[in-house]
Amino acid sequence: MATRDIYEDGFDEDQGSISGRCPECEGRVLADGGELACTACGLVLEEERFDHGSEPWFDAENDEARRTGAPLTPARHDRGLSSEIGYGGDANGNCLSPRKRAQIARLRREHTRARWRSKAERNLATAFTEIRRLVSALESPRTVAEEACTLYRRAQSRDLIRGRSIEMMAAGSVYAACRCRNVARPPPEIAAVASCSRSDVVLGYGVLNRELGLDAKPVGVHDRVPAIASTCDVADAVTTRAFELADIAESCGIANGRHPRGVAAACLYLAARETEDPITQQTVATAASVSDATVRNRIVEFQPVLEPTTK
Repeated sequence: MATRDIYEDGFDEDQGSISGRCPECEGRVLADGGELACTACGLVLEEERFDHGSEPWFDAENDEARRTGAPLTPARHDRGLSSEIGYGGDANGNCLSPRKRAQIARLRREHTRARWRSKAERNLATAFTEIRRLVSALESPRTVAEEACTLYRRAQSRDLIRGRSIEMMAAGSVYAACRCRNVARPPPEIAAVASCSRSDVVLGYGVLNRELGLDAKPVGVHDRVPAIASTCDVADAVTTRAFELADIAESCGIANGRHPRGVAAACLYLAARETEDPITQQTVATAASVSDATVRNRIVEFQPVLEPTTK
């Protein structure tokens, strides 16, 4: 089932959809935030973005255009409607008197105390802060943070947070959002930057998937190739050939019942061997977090398929 309402906070350009092939290397082109970029060589085809911010408000008397506030976002506990009392001067940049600064400090204190209407809302703000931190540490798109916060809000409304730690459910929400957005982030990678273990990340995701009925997409071989290629620091031609071998593996059934990281590592090794790039099986196995035997077994399975094309 869908995890958000249609056009609630963005447009189709923000959904991370596949938009054809790259004209340079024939790699996959990913649309994200109005920007079209190749996942293999990084070529940016289009970079015109939609402005999802608020429209300016025009003052007819002074003929000035002023912004009316930040846009709504599900990544905040109050959807971004709250205001902050700053520490600077007044609106014209003038310094405040000591009496006025003391008054502003008292107002800021009371404003902070009244920000949350209940303990549940305070916990929601704490969880959203943790989610944004995790997404930033993973260098994932903004849409992942927004969807993770939406999932956490739904879990709290279903009373799924009670008896479970905020850190565990926040990490599980980030992993669930990555699965729904088809972003390759395995649980060990999320656990490395989270305040919980890998088993807690899987447990939190399992609760969300079971109770909310997530539209989680299966992780394919294509999703594992870029990360392994980046770790091994191979040429763009090797990555492009690895994508072609990944297509062959999925069409011929080699990837059926196999771990995607093992098949992706074998594709990258075979692509490097065809282009005479010096890379070893142990290097790709370490980058993919699999054993050398797994890579060798996948290479053996590739041989009957690749032999007719090499003759």
